[in-house]
Amino acid sequence: MTYLNHPQFSVLILCGGKSSRMGQDKALLQLNGETLLQRAVRLGHQLGAAQVLISRNQSGFIQDQVQNAGPMAGIAAALSHCSSRWLLVLPIDMPLLSPLALTPLLRYPILHRHGAFIEGFPLPVMLEKTEVLQQLLAGLLADPSASRSLKSAWNRLGLKQLSMQTPEAFQNSNNPADFAKITALLATPVCRQAGVAAIRPCTGA
Repeated sequence: MTYLNHPQFSVLILCGGKSSRMGQDKALLQLNGETLLQRAVRLGHQLGAAQVLISRNQSGFIQDQVQNAGPMAGIAAALSHCSSRWLLVLPIDMPLLSPLALTPLLRYPILHRHGAFIEGFPLPVMLEKTEVLQQLLAGLLADPSASRSLKSAWNRLGLKQLSMQTPEAFQNSNNPADFAKITALLATPVCRQAGVAAIRPCTGA
């Protein structure tokens, strides 16, 4: 997919959580023969990202510098690895995200600055890599009493809240029941209309 006049951006995939509610590593769950991590990486490349970064507390990946601090720690740790001015952060537990669903976030930096997220969902988010962002996250992570709420941080930064155009794509897979629903939804016409089918693996010529 090509976004004309869109500035260069990187993608960060957040999969450093403990997956306690799922009971197993969410990044390794499979849909249509590929893991959620493989699916997210492929989505990042389809979007045209200059680089795809992975936040995962294992050797070979970007690891949190502040432990047990949630997705904020993953984002903060990844910023020093980001080579672009813009960073699109994707959660591993939204496997129905698609280029169509993310189009509002990808188009937003053309006209505005700072970044944006979809109303009601602090992730995914498009962030401008600035000193203000890095200092805010570092300050919040250094203070044990500070809120680690991403939505609160985005509001403090003045990020724009964009309206949701494809709600079907923003399904969370936090537990086995959620994942079973997503597996079933993936094959429905509603899901295909949301553009999810566009990021399925190729099954033929």
